[in-house]
Amino acid sequence: MMTMNERLDINEQAIAWLSKLLSGTVSEADKRAHAGWKTQDTRHKEADDDLVTLLADVDEVGEQVLAEEMVRELEGEVVRRKHRRFVLGVSSLAAAFVAAMIFTITMWAPAPAAQMYQTAVGERSTVTLDDGSRLQLNTGTRVQVAMLGDERRVTIDAGEAFFDVTRDESRPFVVTAGKSEVRVLGTQFSVRLGASSNVISVLSGLVSVAQHQGDVDTAKEIALLGAGQQVVHAPAINRAIVDEFDENSVFAWRTGKAFYAETSLAEVVADLNRYFDNPLEIADLELASLPVSGTFNLSNQDVVIDALESAFSIMAVKRVDGVILLYAQKKD
Repeated sequence: MMTMNERLDINEQAIAWLSKLLSGTVSEADKRAHAGWKTQDTRHKEADDDLVTLLADVDEVGEQVLAEEMVRELEGEVVRRKHRRFVLGVSSLAAAFVAAMIFTITMWAPAPAAQMYQTAVGERSTVTLDDGSRLQLNTGTRVQVAMLGDERRVTIDAGEAFFDVTRDESRPFVVTAGKSEVRVLGTQFSVRLGASSNVISVLSGLVSVAQHQGDVDTAKEIALLGAGQQVVHAPAINRAIVDEFDENSVFAWRTGKAFYAETSLAEVVADLNRYFDNPLEIADLELASLPVSGTFNLSNQDVVIDALESAFSIMAVKRVDGVILLYAQKKD
């Protein structure tokens, strides 16, 4: 018959083995030695299984479980076996072990997985986050959203998005687009990720715009924008131009339209090509600087082309590969 001291020794060994196996430095030899220890005596395996079960309970409950509660759980299991002496001897070891396990789980638990949202070419979509904030995604946009305990973070991988952020002073709302970083508490603004520059436009509230340089994690503020202000940020040359903007033009896409005021045809074509599968291409170079004004419905490319042809003396010819060439209409 096994004495109390022997039982205590076995449980101490079981705690030592499990601690080693969870340390992150265990070798294959250690694993084989542990397996051999368990097969030496059925009581070894029983003690090992008890601790594994308790550790599984920690996983289920997570960070809300306190070390003291786990110790009581371990002690309760032993009390059910009527070995009070074991409880007194193992409590300090169990407390240290459980505290270490909870610390390890807390430190190494993976951050919540980012949720991805995206739109196809010509598509728009609105996403409501857990905190009530809303994201409106423009055409060809892809974003990743991570709602963390100390901040709300959105990464724009492509495209453009409008943000209506619920105010939360304890959790800043951070948007990263390339090397540009936008930080707010609660406001309305849009961010457009471009090939060479990013555009941040503020509809209400205050928005801090910063830039990441090199591999440094900390971003340096380059502009503080108020309502009606916009920054065009070119990270490659570390340049930020702050100016006022026309809300009708910048936010027209939110209602499925594009608005231009004395905008060159070259810029109009580049913008419209974000919304349609069949790209427009200026065939007559003298048309590139043609000023274009008007509102276009982005739901139908044929309607857009008809409007360009009738209002600006342009002729559109579609090639077999789908590209639509724009020519100047010949005068009789």
